[in-house]
Amino acid sequence: MTLEEIYEKNKTSQGFFFKFKADRAPVAFFTALFAVQLLAYWYLPHWAAAIAGLVLLFPLGSAAIYNHHQQHHGAFNSPVLNRLFEIILGMQTMITSYAWVLHHNYGHHPNYMNQPPCEQGEGEDESRWARRDGTLMGRNEYTLNLLFRAPFDAWGVARKKPMLAVYFTLMLIPLLGIHAALLWHNFINYLAIFLIPAFCMLIYVYWLTYEHHSNLYTKDPYGASRNRVGRLYNIRTCNLGYHTAHHLKPFLHWSLLPEYHALIKDRIPAHCFVECR
Repeated sequence: MTLEEIYEKNKTSQGFFFKFKADRAPVAFFTALFAVQLLAYWYLPHWAAAIAGLVLLFPLGSAAIYNHHQQHHGAFNSPVLNRLFEIILGMQTMITSYAWVLHHNYGHHPNYMNQPPCEQGEGEDESRWARRDGTLMGRNEYTLNLLFRAPFDAWGVARKKPMLAVYFTLMLIPLLGIHAALLWHNFINYLAIFLIPAFCMLIYVYWLTYEHHSNLYTKDPYGASRNRVGRLYNIRTCNLGYHTAHHLKPFLHWSLLPEYHALIKDRIPAHCFVECR
């Protein structure tokens, strides 16, 4: 089967509201999860909200990953619905609308094989895992490096994509308005249900992505990403485990990644597969 045949076969999976019907379940789940967060914020006493915030960390981990897919390939046919949904995901993950687009889509993806020290003319990976001298960062160092540098690197990309910078800035207004209203009404529950869990998701995403490319010094795109092809992992992450396929076709819808992976798996080196269920 060719990539064109994959597209042709999946034309019937497209819907009216959603670009692909596969998005219906995750969108419904994360929207319902946001409703649960609002109810917990509104009705729970402080001690119960703190417990709820801890419990919410588990499903929010998938929201953090799905936010990545959403900003590669919006779930809805309507731009308005996509932006509204991204506000929900931004509240849950602290990664706002167009943040992934700037830092990841137009930063990391073109440059992920360019680690310091880069050759002249190469753009350095915004999700770099090598130090200035080219040595490998540890996972904690990588996570902290992203935490402190990602906003500056995103704005570095924004200088080359000024309209995206405008969209990013405009989408901050409603998001910050919601944060301010929740903070003003019930500061403790806001911390427990929204702010602290979202910050944990930000750290989690940075920590999770370390294994995707770290220590793969190569210019071969088939050998520059690690893959987890276990069924349970890819249910939880909406096929993020097919990472080589994702980097070769970054705007391919997540539901099509397993089929595209099947086309290219024989070209992926064995050391680029990580065992998981």
